[in-house]
Amino acid sequence: MGKKAGKPKQAYLNEAIKIYTWEKNNLFDRQTGAVYDNMNGEGKITKWVFSYNSGTFLGAAHELYKITGDKQYLADAVKAANFVIDHLSTNEGVLSDAEGGDGGLFHGIFFRYFVKLINDPALDSANYNKFRDYITHCATVMAEQGVNQKTMLYSGRWRKAPADDESVGLTSHLTGCMLMEAMCVLKHR
Repeated sequence: MGKKAGKPKQAYLNEAIKIYTWEKNNLFDRQTGAVYDNMNGEGKITKWVFSYNSGTFLGAAHELYKITGDKQYLADAVKAANFVIDHLSTNEGVLSDAEGGDGGLFHGIFFRYFVKLINDPALDSANYNKFRDYITHCATVMAEQGVNQKTMLYSGRWRKAPADDESVGLTSHLTGCMLMEAMCVLKHR
């Protein structure tokens, strides 16, 4: 049979590195680990910081680390994760409440990529322990206080479960599901 059509794998990797490098150079604060939301058409950075930006950035960095073995990518992922824990988790040790709309899913996106980083055997013990304890704390708070035990719904409020008859936004509930899924795949050392 014939050769596969399309770009060779190296071309895809080069493109991924190019995109990642642009984001790192423009939206990643190398000192703090913050990942900014966007750059407008005039080149001005919007310095909003959301958990999903950190999640997608650390996810890309972690994937590039796994593909290339370049530890700088792993260091970037760790720095972004630490920023979320140290600077965005000001709601008594968890992320902000996020009850709906696009923002309701932001934390779930973070947790999806964060647990993959936690599970990487190359992650040093200190960060593994910190990250494992953090995600476990988030899940415990949500399960004990934020989930209605009768309906099993989560509304995006960490410490107030929705009432039995309260409507719940899908994006917020998905964040709860993604956090529970992360706990199911979390590896213990």
